[in-house]
Amino acid sequence: ERYGTQSDEVVADSGYGNEANYAYMESNGIDAYVKYNMFHAETKCRYADNSFLVQNMHYNASEDYYVCPMGQHMERCGTWHPVSDLGYRSEVAVYRAVNCKGCPLRGMCYKSRYDRRTVEVNHTANGFKKRARELLTSERGMMHRSNRPIEPEAVFGDIKFNHGFRRFRLKSNRKVRVEFGLVALAHNLRKYSAILSERIMGQNTVCATV
Repeated sequence: ERYGTQSDEVVADSGYGNEANYAYMESNGIDAYVKYNMFHAETKCRYADNSFLVQNMHYNASEDYYVCPMGQHMERCGTWHPVSDLGYRSEVAVYRAVNCKGCPLRGMCYKSRYDRRTVEVNHTANGFKKRARELLTSERGMMHRSNRPIEPEAVFGDIKFNHGFRRFRLKSNRKVRVEFGLVALAHNLRKYSAILSERIMGQNTVCATV
């Protein structure tokens, strides 16, 4: 917005990994190296080996149904459209098992008092997450992930914990931008001062050695 151009890549943590942001980035040709809330959990054996999670069930895309661990079809029985606080409208599909009575796996499958298990799936969001996972686990994605803790997180940690800036004192977007601009300016000046001091000390060391 400020520079009148858009980057080709965006790197962010899971706080920004929602459907609305993914949709915006895809529509604008941006590669989204953005984690989602279950990104790290999916790599754990406890998650990958859990056949009762809907994410691990077989899905027949052509006929639109899931298959539970007992081999029963979970047919689509409805759709609803939640709207986020910012007005983004999603589509969530609802699937329900035919009959779970007497199933020997029911105790491990679900705890609901209802006689049939129901699951909700956002196929659009899942597609975005799949693409994000491919990017994040690529060679370039691994590079971005290793740089994030070093570059932005270290800066915010220094500002917050070492210099005590924990909340904004002004209100409105315009005033907050000004306030943070001053905080960032102070941070950069401290950094520049430290670099100059190192150079001066280095020169003095060389002179003393000579």
